[in-house]
Amino acid sequence: MSKKTADTPKDGSKRKHFESKFDEKVLRDMINAGKTADEIQQALGVVSKQSLRQHVLKLITRDRKVYEVPGLYVRNLKRPMVNFKGEVRLTRNMLDFPGSTYEPNDQFEIEIDNEKIVLLRIIDAVPTAAPEPESSEGL
Repeated sequence: MSKKTADTPKDGSKRKHFESKFDEKVLRDMINAGKTADEIQQALGVVSKQSLRQHVLKLITRDRKVYEVPGLYVRNLKRPMVNFKGEVRLTRNMLDFPGSTYEPNDQFEIEIDNEKIVLLRIIDAVPTAAPEPESSEGL
């Protein structure tokens, strides 16, 4: 039996080495230039805002200076987006406005026209039961 090293997996192939996209100098220069979070993400090739937040926190720790990045901590809940599953999700908070009367289990029709998606609430008129007339039999 031979001793296995930590660097070599069981199948004998080499492990993939993960490289961080953290570039201290470029990130610092872009923050000092007043670039937005989206611009910095594109320039560094960072996929998510969470990763960019981690990079900024690492820079803050190294420099011992607080950096403010416009758009990094802003989350607009009123703007639905297409998620990774290809779905557009609407929450009740997104539909909440003065005078709204949306209830659970409300149904909607969808109309799609070029760049617009219109939701029309379906209101079912539930017939109320009329009181049955009392019979005069037995009097």
